[in-house]
Amino acid sequence: MIVSCGVLSLAHADDNALNNFLANAKTIKADFTQTVVTGKKSRVTTGTMEIQRPNKFRWEYIKDQQLIVSDSKNIYIYDKPLQQVTVKSLGQSIDKSPAALLAGANNIKSLYNISDYKSGGDNLQWVKVEPKSSADNNGFQTVLMGFGSDGKIAAMQFVDTFGNKTSLKFSNVQTAVTIPASDFQFTPPKGVDVLQQ
Repeated sequence: MIVSCGVLSLAHADDNALNNFLANAKTIKADFTQTVVTGKKSRVTTGTMEIQRPNKFRWEYIKDQQLIVSDSKNIYIYDKPLQQVTVKSLGQSIDKSPAALLAGANNIKSLYNISDYKSGGDNLQWVKVEPKSSADNNGFQTVLMGFGSDGKIAAMQFVDTFGNKTSLKFSNVQTAVTIPASDFQFTPPKGVDVLQQ
């Protein structure tokens, strides 16, 4: 699911926020509210997420009945209403996408330029993340990560190359928790269409 070239310069506060998050969030559980704004239209969905580094995650949209699971080798996208499962090889694409910021194994500082971002009124510490190479942006121009005073991820914002804006707000965030291995495993239900990509 993530522009400028040059020498990377990190503000001390940003470095601490990001380093603390990466060090203390090997596993994450949270609820989320996602808002996607396309032109004058907006759509709000809710769901739950679970993450275990490296590259294991479970992202479930409750109302839409969609489930995205990564077992660190493949990503399974299950659309229950359509009775369809799409299977993608994880490969290295996740390391060059916004998903890498939460679930990736690689050092994100080698892939992204990171800088301070001031956002008024929300009491969050924001970090702006941009792909170092426009060829590796996977459709995203900018990723913003907002951290609470407890160091936990509280919000993320993405802007894609078409100008569409996606905002994520996290609640009930838990880090360093035990997550069952079965949560990162997926077997397509009988009778569904399975598409390999």
